[in-house]
Amino acid sequence: MKVGDKVRFLDAMGGGIVTSISGNDCMVEDEDGFEIPSRVSQCVVVTDEDDARAAGHAKVHQAPPSQSAIERVRLVTESEDLKAENGKLKERIHQLEEENDRLKLALLKAQWPENKDRKAGTTDKAKLPLEMLVASRPYEVLRGDIIEVDLHINALVESTAGMDNAAMLHHQMDIFRQTMQNYRHRIGQKIVFIHGKGEGVLRKAIIDELRLRYPTCMWQDASFQNYGFGATQVTIKK
Repeated sequence: MKVGDKVRFLDAMGGGIVTSISGNDCMVEDEDGFEIPSRVSQCVVVTDEDDARAAGHAKVHQAPPSQSAIERVRLVTESEDLKAENGKLKERIHQLEEENDRLKLALLKAQWPENKDRKAGTTDKAKLPLEMLVASRPYEVLRGDIIEVDLHINALVESTAGMDNAAMLHHQMDIFRQTMQNYRHRIGQKIVFIHGKGEGVLRKAIIDELRLRYPTCMWQDASFQNYGFGATQVTIKK
C-alpha cells in the first residue's frame, strides 16, 4: 500500500485515499475531505474494478464484527428483553391481585348476601360469624365466646418511631372506639381490652369513654387469673 491508493477499512464501513503513511499508521481522506487515522493493517487496497463490482451489487468484503461489538449487541438485546418481560410480569401480578380481590368479594357475598340482610332490616356485621370478624383484625383474638383486644401499642403498629405518648394513647383509643362500633349490635358480647397495668392512663381513658358514650354497657376488671390487673372486660348492652 502506498500514498494515493484507494482503500477500504476492514473493521468499519467506508474508506478513501491514502494521504500519508508513517510506520504502521496511515491517514485516509474520505469522500467528504476528512482525514481519518487508521492502522495500515486495517486497510485493504481496492481498484476501480472492485468499485465497479460493488456498484453492480457484487459482494464487497467486510471484516467480521469484533467480539466486543457482538457482546455489546447481545447485552443490549438481553436488557431490552428483560425490560419487556418485567413489564409483562408486573401486569400479570396486578391482574392476579385484582382477580384475588374479586374472588374474596364474591365469596363474602355468596356466604352472607348483603341485599337480603338489608331488606330484612338487619346489620351485616351482626350476621357475620364472629370468627370472620375477629380474623380480619390482627390485634383481636377469640377465646371461646370472649373477644380479646390487645391495646398494647406494639400490637397495633409496626413501629412507634415518631410517636410520643399522646399519639400512642390517641391511636389506642381509636382502636377501642372502632372495636366498640364494630360489635355494638352484638348484644351480650363480652370484649376484654388488654391495656396493661402501667400508670393506668389507658384504663382510665377507656372507663371515661364507656361512661360518656356507652353508659348502658357493663364493664369490670377482667379475670385476674388470666390478665392480672391489666385488662377490662366490657359487655355489650342495648
